[in-house]
Parts: sequence; structure tokens; C-alpha cells
Amino acid sequence: MTDADLPFPVPTLAPHEEQRFQTLEDTVREGLKDFRRTGQALSEIRDNELFRATHESFGAYLADRWGFTGAQAERLIGANEVAKVLEPLGIEPVSERQARAYGAATRVLTELEPERQAVVSRLIRAAAPATTEGDDLPWHAPEPAELRIMTGVVKKMNEDTTVYHPESGAEVALGTLSRPQQFEVIQTHVQQKTQAYHEKQAAKAEAEPKVNWADWCIEYAGQLRGGQRLELVIGPGGEAQARIMDHDTGEVLVEGQPAPHLRRAVTNLVKLVK
Repeated sequence: MTDADLPFPVPTLAPHEEQRFQTLEDTVREGLKDFRRTGQALSEIRDNELFRATHESFGAYLADRWGFTGAQAERLIGANEVAKVLEPLGIEPVSERQARAYGAATRVLTELEPERQAVVSRLIRAAAPATTEGDDLPWHAPEPAELRIMTGVVKKMNEDTTVYHPESGAEVALGTLSRPQQFEVIQTHVQQKTQAYHEKQAAKAEAEPKVNWADWCIEYAGQLRGGQRLELVIGPGGEAQARIMDHDTGEVLVEGQPAPHLRRAVTNLVKLVK
């Protein structure tokens, strides 16, 4: 079949586009385990339609060239965008899934004015001081839920918000306090909400029915449909995750929240598949 036989014209790439396209494809090929480089490369290919000389659509290009779906590509692209927002805060997700867990917090963070984003950054530093004396980095990153609490409190509290004066205890508007006092009040609210969150999670864990996770895995695996598989994955940092995959496409059908050990990872999946 020649180009003339095709049902649609084949747009050509300019020489500089062809060169850039090859570079980006090399990045995807070599960096499929590096979600940031892969997500950035796919984003540029999509946004500049560098696939147009060989494929009619980005989805067709993904399926034919790399063997995965548009949804998988969008997850990689979205995870890279989240990581870009987190980078100035000193938070470096080690995987696509970890990055996506921070998605809700980063959406709020990007809505904040730069001055209020700086407050979030300071809250992170205050919650987990630098590990090396004299250095600003690294510090222990907050959990996604903790960062979501920080960003939510900063967004909600404005100059007109009524708060208790940190010294007198009188009710005053936040904007009437000095900058250090404002930060102290905001930090107190964050600490209270964070503590309440962890207490609630602990109570929830205690209330959950006990599950023999090993027996459940064996039993549930026998109920899977053809083409599906149950996976237990341990990441480089020791974080575990249980998920159900489509064997043919590699698509994640159901995934439990990551956990520090396998038992917890499986019980997280149990709650979803029930």
C-alpha cells in the first residue's frame, strides 16, 4: 500500500520535529521504569502531535508503538505533572502510583498564590526538619494525606478567618496577627487536623475484620476470570501493593493503597474487591 492508497493524507514532520521525535521515543524506550522521563516524553509527543506522520491519533500510536492504552499514558503524564509541582517542596515520588497519590494535594497547591505556597513549604520543613545539619534538604516527605491537610488548611484560612490569638487567646481575624503569629496559628490547625486524621485511621484499622491475607490471596486467585492475575508488588523502598491486572493488556484493573508490609497491602485490596 502506498501513501496515495491511505484514506487520509500523511502529514510529514519537519527535520527538527523528526529529530526530536526520535529523541523522545528513545527516552520512552529506555526509561519505561522512569515515570518522570517517560511521562514528559509522552506529553511532548502528544502535545506536538509528533506521531502524525505514522498514526492518525495518539491512542493508535500508543497501542501500536508501545502496547499500552491512552489511560496508561495519561497516568504517566499526570504523575510527571504532579512530580513537577512537588519538586520545589523537596518531595520526590519514587513511582508513578506514589506521585498520583499526591494528586489531590497538588491540585490545591497550584490554586494557591505563591506567598501561600511558601507557607506550605515552610510547614513541611517545620514538620520534618532537615536530616543533615546546615542543609535545607533532604527532609522526610509528608504522606499524601498529610500534605492534603496542609494545603487544605492554608487554602481555607484567609485574613478574615476568625482564630484564637496565640498569646492572649482572644478571638481575632487572622490578618490582624503578625506573620510569625499567623504561621503559628496555621501550624497549630495543621497539627490538630493531622493528629485527628491519624487517630481516625488507627481506629478504623482496629475496627477492620481480621483477614488471613495469604489464604485470601490463594482463594481469590482461583476466582479470577481468564486473562486476569493477582499481583503482590514490593517497591524499592519496601512499600507493598496488591493489585489485579489484565494479563493481556497489562492494565491495572483494581489496586489497593500502598502499605509498608504485604499483609496490610492485601487487606487494602480486600476492601475494594468486596
